[in-house]
Amino acid sequence: MSIRRIIRFSFLQYFLLVSSSVFSQEKTGIRGDKEAIAEAETMVEAMGGKKIWSQLKSVHFVHKWYFWNKEPYIENEILDLTGSRSWVEMKNEIYHRLRAYSPENKYWNVINGEFAYTSEESFDAAMGTAPYNIFRLARAVAIGDPSYEVEYGEEEFPGSRRLEFSLDGEYHGHIVLNAKGEPLIWATTRYQYTFGPMAQFGNLRVPNWAIHGKGAVSYEMISLIGDNQQPDPKLFIPPAKYTEN
Repeated sequence: MSIRRIIRFSFLQYFLLVSSSVFSQEKTGIRGDKEAIAEAETMVEAMGGKKIWSQLKSVHFVHKWYFWNKEPYIENEILDLTGSRSWVEMKNEIYHRLRAYSPENKYWNVINGEFAYTSEESFDAAMGTAPYNIFRLARAVAIGDPSYEVEYGEEEFPGSRRLEFSLDGEYHGHIVLNAKGEPLIWATTRYQYTFGPMAQFGNLRVPNWAIHGKGAVSYEMISLIGDNQQPDPKLFIPPAKYTEN
């Protein structure tokens, strides 16, 4: 083989390698408006940093919920950040509820000892909004999940930025950022929360409290722990004592 042919062959290999690398880079990372993506990354930095959120596969947080018409209760939630799975326990002196949803085990409840599956409509609604949980969005931005797309929405307050997220090209949820790039409002097609100031929980920073709707319901963040492991799959299986024949 001649020197000229070897050089030409080597150049072709190099060109294909570079082209493949560029093409691969273009296919990775969260999609959408570049400036909106940069704003989303700023938000994740304000929440503890991309490095930390990219390593998380689950979070366990505790809320104290307040209602205008009933007693408050403590809520423990374990949230799978890698898929649409959630386990929750809600409890006060007169009320106890366990509930979980997952693609594998549907959506079930145990309310004061009474077990039941929810309707298909409720299960579909949970699956539809689950990918837009603010913690799942933070991880998606941190790892550059190409399944997601983010674009600017219409400004809600002077100087605020509304980031709209989708998986299929249609709007499903948004986050409004304040001037510091911190989350001020988080909403899906089913609900909306207005956040209070940020607070530190270990290496993570999240809003310390939130108001739902017009303020009839609110919660306080008691604790938040991140984990680099997925939750135990058994959490999402209905307790055997309610399903055994």
